[in-house]
Amino acid sequence: MKMTQKATGQESTGDLLASIRRLTKIVLDKLEQGSNEGTLDQAQIRLLGSIATRSLGLWQDALSPRQKRGLRREVLTLEERLPNQTIQTSVQG
Repeated sequence: MKMTQKATGQESTGDLLASIRRLTKIVLDKLEQGSNEGTLDQAQIRLLGSIATRSLGLWQDALSPRQKRGLRREVLTLEERLPNQTIQTSVQG
């Protein structure tokens, strides 16, 4: 019985990681496409950047849930930097 529960837990973690990966890929693709085409305004870039960093945080939590405190600070830092870098890249391009 424990073997089945453990396998199910691993499968659900694998499914969760696959879903997070798909979400992150979609959001990053839309962010890149919108930045290259110039079709996103600053608020949209910020929103997509925020979703991307949060999904990466979820990915990290799913892999190792014990590192939440340091990760939360890191995600917030990345969340602040990502939209600024994307805006600078789209302005320079």
